Amino acid sequence: MSIFLPLFKSSLRTQLASRRTWLLMLLLPLMTFGTKALLPAREVSTPVQVGVVLPEEGGADFWACLSARSGLVVTFHQADGDRAERQVAAGQWDCALVLPEDFEDRLARREVEELFILLTGPGSTVYPMVRETVSACVAELISPGMAEDYLLDSGIGSEEELDSLRPRLQEVLLEQDRVLVSMETVDGRPLDPLTLADSGVSGLLSGLTAILLLIWVLLAAMDLGRWLDSPFARRLAPLRGTLPLLLPRLGAELIPALCAGALALLAVEDAPACILSLVPYLLFWGAAALVLARRSPLWGALPAQVPFVPPLGLLLSPVLLDLSLLFPALGPVIRWMPITLYLRSCGGSLADALVLAAGGLAILALVWALEAKRRAPTGDMQGPCP
Repeated sequence: MSIFLPLFKSSLRTQLASRRTWLLMLLLPLMTFGTKALLPAREVSTPVQVGVVLPEEGGADFWACLSARSGLVVTFHQADGDRAERQVAAGQWDCALVLPEDFEDRLARREVEELFILLTGPGSTVYPMVRETVSACVAELISPGMAEDYLLDSGIGSEEELDSLRPRLQEVLLEQDRVLVSMETVDGRPLDPLTLADSGVSGLLSGLTAILLLIWVLLAAMDLGRWLDSPFARRLAPLRGTLPLLLPRLGAELIPALCAGALALLAVEDAPACILSLVPYLLFWGAAALVLARRSPLWGALPAQVPFVPPLGLLLSPVLLDLSLLFPALGPVIRWMPITLYLRSCGGSLADALVLAAGGLAILALVWALEAKRRAPTGDMQGPCP
């Protein structure tokens, strides 16, 4: 293996002198930082804006309930009718609620049918969640009255006893007595709704980086295959073996890819985890590139296959959309795609990073074993001396 270092230095100098290498190294960071800059900052960092038009009299308790639920995901704004219509029409607010003038009277009579007018625009998307929040506030306001009606109708209490029972009907349940809702991802990990938007942007940028690095490695496989067919490599391969010749050149190809990927991933939220995950990811695809480079029909077919890598990478991994939610049969395929494993390792899954690393090492071991078997002597070709 004494030839490794000279070949590596020579290949790395060749890579650094190549315009294609510098173009790709600039393209990756420009793609991630440019995509992040082009995303509307308001949509990324600002919660959904919802307007609320209260009646001239009443609605204070309802507004207090909505305000308590206003936060980093949905923010409610009190406004008059004209402003609410303008904001929704301009797309500044997702939707707006308009309360009727007899809102308090209808709540007292428990008449909740068509209680609100919901203003939506062409770009409104979150209004189903807003309806759920509004329904929860209405249920909170009318629940004491409903409980009183139930006590009277069932005979549990009488009109004379209601005054003493009302304080208990207004009590808030303790934490252990409530029905709590917890959210988790499809794979069972806990989900914090406040991190949903940021994780979506980071997943998009990390996925695009992984796809472009895959194209980089496929181009490297074509370079290795062409070099292996050169007269110099053909003369040296029988003496040194194919794998010792390819490994230093492959390392020289992957180092610029690793540096470009690390620079590109500085744009994501959890940059250190994503950058560290590049090592097993590139190890896996680098081992696959060795397999492709050793067979001329395989690397010769890559120019026709590379254009299909971006769409397949987007469809068969949860970069934009997890198709396994729509087509469960695709679940096992998407789950074990290298890009999916990389994205999961970016999210902190050490097991998926180890799967990528183990896959790459297994491919390397298999290639090494096959070459050792091919180079092993088959027997003594000379007969005994007389």
